[in-house]
Amino acid sequence: MKSIQWNPILKNNNNWLVGFLLLSSLCSAQLLELDYSKGKREESSLRIHFIRQGIIGISSLQHFDLGAEVFKIRYDGKKGTQVSFTVYSTQTLWKGNKIDALNTFEFVMNPIGGTANGNFFTSFLLSQKEYSSSKIGVSIGTKWVEGQPLPNFRNSTFFDNYSRMGWIYQHLLAEDPLQNSSLYFWSYPNIQLHQSTEESRALFFNNELPSLAYGYGIELGLEYNAQLKLILIGQQLVNATSKSDFGKFIFRLSVAYRFKR
Repeated sequence: MKSIQWNPILKNNNNWLVGFLLLSSLCSAQLLELDYSKGKREESSLRIHFIRQGIIGISSLQHFDLGAEVFKIRYDGKKGTQVSFTVYSTQTLWKGNKIDALNTFEFVMNPIGGTANGNFFTSFLLSQKEYSSSKIGVSIGTKWVEGQPLPNFRNSTFFDNYSRMGWIYQHLLAEDPLQNSSLYFWSYPNIQLHQSTEESRALFFNNELPSLAYGYGIELGLEYNAQLKLILIGQQLVNATSKSDFGKFIFRLSVAYRFKR
């Protein structure tokens, strides 16, 4: 009889996995690329992808959107170093928030938000075991955001430049070699920066968000069979104007499906 082989650390702790799934369904990414190698790579690889993933997301700002990974070029080195450049595009499906500035702010806080989003990502291996690995991850990018309509037919678009740096931990929870299936967990606590012009901050965010905004975040995820991802993100900008809605902690829940492995 075929059976899934569970990592020993979870044999007697299945409640942890169930609890995480329940939490993710009640709360509301560049998308991190997992490393499926269980040891040192025999050779480096370079891959190019087009229209590889579709992403549906909803946030605590009452924003429901649809995104796509339009293009990606990725290099994986023998020593575990990863470098990639990705282009995303996200469109709003539904806005439940009646405050225009917060709807625009949602695109700023969504890691893959914006009509066009170009992202450079690199990670460096810290440690690797049979079932887990840890890395330092750095993400730098820029988003072209379409904000709320402005009076006198003024241009309602602006650029948000951003970066994230943090510690990536991934763990293989289960695998079935006979079915070529797997279940991975990852976490990515990080610090982040967002930069835009003072003019755009005044026009779109009423000067309640500084030109250089900074904060922190945590990303948790599950990936099944290298195709389906469930991602929970929590983040906050800490130097927004006191008592501003832009300084509140924001949750985002996303589901991503990879069309091509």
